[in-house]
Amino acid sequence: MFEGKYDVVCLSDCCCDIIFSGMARIPSLGAEEYAKTLTVTSGGGANTAVGLARLGARVGYVTAIGEDFFGGVLAGKFREYGVSGEFVQKSDSAATWLSAVMSSGTDRAFASFAGTPVRFDAEIAAQVLPRTRHLHTYAYYGLKFKALTALCQEYGVSYSLDSSFDPGLTLKDLEPLLKPASFFTPNADEALSLTGETDVKKALGVLKNCCGYVIITMGKDGCLAAKDGNIFRVDAAPVSQVTDTNGAGDLFAAGLLYSHLKGEPVDVQLKTASASGSLGVTFAGGMDDSYNLAAVKTLAEKI
Repeated sequence: MFEGKYDVVCLSDCCCDIIFSGMARIPSLGAEEYAKTLTVTSGGGANTAVGLARLGARVGYVTAIGEDFFGGVLAGKFREYGVSGEFVQKSDSAATWLSAVMSSGTDRAFASFAGTPVRFDAEIAAQVLPRTRHLHTYAYYGLKFKALTALCQEYGVSYSLDSSFDPGLTLKDLEPLLKPASFFTPNADEALSLTGETDVKKALGVLKNCCGYVIITMGKDGCLAAKDGNIFRVDAAPVSQVTDTNGAGDLFAAGLLYSHLKGEPVDVQLKTASASGSLGVTFAGGMDDSYNLAAVKTLAEKI
């Protein structure tokens, strides 16, 4: 067991992804299509944790998996990529989340099974938060675990929020979470939905009044950010091929977290994040051996 403090602890459910990639098209009902590659790996919220570990950060992960075949796959992937299993909630009675992903490179479809949800309460926080510099999670969990903000403040731990699309979610719902957050990273659709705006720049103008550092991801169009009264625009990093966009947003967050916690300038943070996310579309699933800090830095220099 790692004895010091983690750089980041991630909090989320995770799933075992079975990815059919390189498909000519996503099959219609009753039709069959063949994939060029088949990958079985960790997915969902695990992508950010795994990405951070591959970049060299010390990473813990609060998640839940079962003592089943797919839980074994995930535990093995965490060990392989250097994510600590210290805070993983594992039991015989738990079921592992599972997702079958079909990807054509430009489009994708999912069939998923919801397993046992992760738990986070004052008892778990007392084990986790004294052991980390920073907590990263999704807005969904901030709303689900209502004491999260207060617990982070109690233990002096900063936190950041990714977003997860929920058309019924309002900015009023999120505002108490966003004010204390280190940063918030919705994608363009999420930003527009939350603010009711039809233009990303206007959406950013609304969100920056709710959180001190907002980064809106825009896929192939890069990202748009606001911090300390300044607006930043960074292009996506150029890549030679798009294999699978699954997990690219999570790896964007991994690159941003890594650079942010090193105290690098905002433009460097955004370029690192953009390069990390762009590198993520060049392989199937949330991770590949080609993903590492040197590759991310090299790609960031091309932006």
